[in-house]
Amino acid sequence: MINTWFLLAAIVAAGAVTLHVYTFEVWIWPGLRDEGFPPTPFGDRSITKGFYRTVWHFFTVSWLGTIALLLFFTFGSIIPYGNLIVLLLCVYWILIVISIFIVSAISLEPGQSYVKTMVKAFQWVIVLIMVALMYKGTTL
Repeated sequence: MINTWFLLAAIVAAGAVTLHVYTFEVWIWPGLRDEGFPPTPFGDRSITKGFYRTVWHFFTVSWLGTIALLLFFTFGSIIPYGNLIVLLLCVYWILIVISIFIVSAISLEPGQSYVKTMVKAFQWVIVLIMVALMYKGTTL
């Protein structure tokens, strides 16, 4: 039996990771200059810039791992504890959303609107849609 909810969550996640990679590689990375990064004990400015890219793609790996597990559980309803693993993924992604809200709040400049910032940076909505679909899939 196919778990349609997990499949839909995987499709949402695939769209999200595509947007995540595209945003960085096309919009952000080309505009970053080495001069905007400080040298560190690990290397010069270009090394620090490379760390920024690496950290960005840690999140990409989280998306890809989630997609892989969701697809595995979509077609493997006989897997013991599959729903528990998906529930743990739900908690993980909810914690990501909480982190987004906290980091956004502490990153605002005086006079900036928190609500406008969160509406403009809508990525958290995609995560919540995926989590809702994942949770629904665990209730079957």
